[in-house]
Amino acid sequence: MIISFSVENFRSIRNKICLDFRATADDHLEEHLVVEIPKPKLRILKMAMIYGANASGKTNILMALDFLRELTLSPLKDKNIHIDLPSFALDSSKPSTFEIEFYQKGVCYIYSVQLSKKRILQETLHHYPKGYKAHIYSRIYNYKLDKYEYKWTDRSYGKILREKLQLTIPNQTILSAISSVDDKGSIQIAHDWFRFNLTPFLGPVHDLSQFIYDSYDKNRCKKEFLLPILKKADFQIEDISYEKELEKFNDISVEELSELEGSIENINSEVFFNRYKLELKHKSDAGDYILKFRDESMGTQRFLGFSILLEMISKRDTCLPIDEIDSSLHLDLIEFFILLFFKYSKHSQLLFTSHNVALLNKKYLLRRDTVWITDRLPDGSTELTNVMDYPVRKEHAIDKLFMKGQIGGKPDIGVI
Repeated sequence: MIISFSVENFRSIRNKICLDFRATADDHLEEHLVVEIPKPKLRILKMAMIYGANASGKTNILMALDFLRELTLSPLKDKNIHIDLPSFALDSSKPSTFEIEFYQKGVCYIYSVQLSKKRILQETLHHYPKGYKAHIYSRIYNYKLDKYEYKWTDRSYGKILREKLQLTIPNQTILSAISSVDDKGSIQIAHDWFRFNLTPFLGPVHDLSQFIYDSYDKNRCKKEFLLPILKKADFQIEDISYEKELEKFNDISVEELSELEGSIENINSEVFFNRYKLELKHKSDAGDYILKFRDESMGTQRFLGFSILLEMISKRDTCLPIDEIDSSLHLDLIEFFILLFFKYSKHSQLLFTSHNVALLNKKYLLRRDTVWITDRLPDGSTELTNVMDYPVRKEHAIDKLFMKGQIGGKPDIGVI
């Protein structure tokens, strides 16, 4: 679980902003929205929603989280390649900083990294193994000596392993380099959180088809789980069938390829095409019919992907960052998805942006400390505030305050 995430100098984010999942003393929806951590004693929210005007930076917060994930899981292999770091336009020569505090396997971790386009400038990992903060490692670039200075505190990392990790090239993090050595210690555990417990950023026009096919291929989704949800969502879906056929790529014409759903795969130096066949059987008063997945509406496709995400969180604690959760979906379906998230999540988290103000009026879905607002400052940068930063009481209608501009996030449109 994410405890807090802060970022500075990334896209529209100029000055440091912090998205904090620590719960306030509010006890509303406590059983659905709050998880208690024993050491250190914390109460963590399972959901956060971000509202704001267009171009105020909502998406950039999710993109910053995804950038840190990619920095950890997909490191550059060549030391001469620059890091693709989209800093704030007016501060392109300044470093960017990311810090995330998360809960993994009963222990809290704090990971921070400062970097430029050329190299990692500073990297530190702490944890709370016995309820108090303890240092694991740090790596700081010394400009004068043009080399890194290291500090190792975790005694499980001996001389040989430390020397291997200290060979990490300048545009890689140690947290990413740990995947290339044999380790089961605290650094590997922190790395695994990014790999297994933080899903990739899901955008509003993200094609979920490959994710759905992969889920079927790897047996990560079951009809027994999906069908009751899809029926309840009123899509008239009675059954789902899925098949995959492997064909030699050369046997498929260009014209046929454009009509097929699938992916290309190399096996023993030969090129094959994975032909996917996903069909949904519908039942209506006029009769039954079958549609291919790609012929379904965008809302149906998106909600099927969301349903598979629900099955995933029912098996593994996961953080789901979703941009514009309301894209292609009716308000009732968004509410239904959030309620299902409450039902199936234990220590999972839902982080999303939205423009659907009607959600802010659903007190059975949210509480004040789950709502965040982005505003665009005069220099074009992003400011992030929580509804609790304003004098908002439980009885107040958050949607009405938002529409009046009394809690920020409203565009300043001139008179026509």
